[in-house]
Amino acid sequence: MASKKSCPNAFMMFTMEWKEKHGKHLNISQATAEAGNIWKNMNAQERGPYSERAKAEKLRMRKRHEKLTCVGTPISEMHKQKLEKEEKEKQAKRTIEQSVRNSKKRGELENKEYFFIAVNYFMKTFDGGIYIPAELSICQYSLKQGVIRTFHTFINPGAKMYGYQLEAQHHSDTTHGLPLPPKAMGDSNLGNIYNAVLKFLSSNDDYPSLYTSRECIHIVDSVLNFLKSDIGANNATLNIYSIQYLFYVMKEATCEQGELEKPKTFHITDAHFERDYFEYQIGIACQFHEDKDRGKYCTQSLVTRWGYMFSDYMCKDIAISLIPGRHVPRKTNLEGIASDTKSLVSLATTSKCSYENADSKLHYDGHETAVSFPKDTKKSCDNNFTTGARKKIPLLAGEDSEAPSSKKDYLGEYYSVLTEDVRPELNPWASRSFRSEPSCPADSNFNKPSNRKTDQDADAATSLYSYGRGRPLPNINIFNTDSPSSRRGRPS
Repeated sequence: MASKKSCPNAFMMFTMEWKEKHGKHLNISQATAEAGNIWKNMNAQERGPYSERAKAEKLRMRKRHEKLTCVGTPISEMHKQKLEKEEKEKQAKRTIEQSVRNSKKRGELENKEYFFIAVNYFMKTFDGGIYIPAELSICQYSLKQGVIRTFHTFINPGAKMYGYQLEAQHHSDTTHGLPLPPKAMGDSNLGNIYNAVLKFLSSNDDYPSLYTSRECIHIVDSVLNFLKSDIGANNATLNIYSIQYLFYVMKEATCEQGELEKPKTFHITDAHFERDYFEYQIGIACQFHEDKDRGKYCTQSLVTRWGYMFSDYMCKDIAISLIPGRHVPRKTNLEGIASDTKSLVSLATTSKCSYENADSKLHYDGHETAVSFPKDTKKSCDNNFTTGARKKIPLLAGEDSEAPSSKKDYLGEYYSVLTEDVRPELNPWASRSFRSEPSCPADSNFNKPSNRKTDQDADAATSLYSYGRGRPLPNINIFNTDSPSSRRGRPS
């Protein structure tokens, strides 16, 4: 087997260079002797470049003999990156655990404030993996006060995205629906946006940690770096951590304080977090996404829903009273919440379009108006049931128009099947035990001649049996074998 090629050292690098310039007529032995005399008189500074070149060549040759991945990356490099990522995740978990543990030790678990962040982007560049921002929202939250205030802004990244137009348009159509640059909404001064984010987080240079979805940490980090790179932006760095792990650690802390059983593993809390009970809650998104019926993808709606999920899952553990509009949606029927259920989500949440006017500029929500919305709102639907609007549900006789629509649905069903002396329950499935016999259809499934009036009158007078398709059976004793209709053949 042939031996591996030896790696040249610094002197050999110098010799080959000297021979190429001054000793082309000499053989390798003569060139080595001449170059050796010159090498002896050179100092460390003069030999430095050749030493660096020798090290680089040695590294290159070692990588050439190393196993590579399908994209040409050395396996050792991939292993190194994996170890660095795992160590970074462990450090982030230790930071979250220490923060929650310290707040619990000081008796400030319910008053500890956290900041949730969510972003939308137009597209991701192929080289470098940079995400071009489109929208950003931050929510300040605590268990005691719920959603304290929110920050929301659209972002105009500037010029048209040449080469990425198709990908950006497809991503926008399937998610947030925001118009692409150069028609994008929001401020185009990215430095001002980043400074406004820092001002919202803290008035001094000590900025708190931000929490977002585990799968979006690298996206949020890329968007913040994109904003920070603009002229005039503060050079402060923000730490981004997993909100799912915060959800798990805080649940453990509230269960321990309330002397309840802790979740056995973080997979339980992750599954609860991914359900997102408030995913289609309206009235908490920005004006644009409410009008487009895209509230599910609005960043302002997302960070607010995260606050609702924390409250729904943990406030009952330490006996914190829920505040509509802060811990749960504004129109939640708190009296209808069952105390023995695992979730505090009410069955009678709102479905009315009530929200405050929002624009594409930066704005701050005050302490009192962060999650409370005025009743005088802009109508986003009409009787013609246009695209993106919700069809109005007709009210029952004597019913309050301000009652939640989901409550109207099952109350209408109750009153149609219950007697007057039976009071409807909050659980709509309880009506199953009060249902009477199936109602009579308008017509038979078979077409009847118009001159069969006597048969139609007889059908209307008899009770129906759910025996599948066809004409209903007459109201007779089906067990009486003496009946003429029970015999085969023509009646006598």
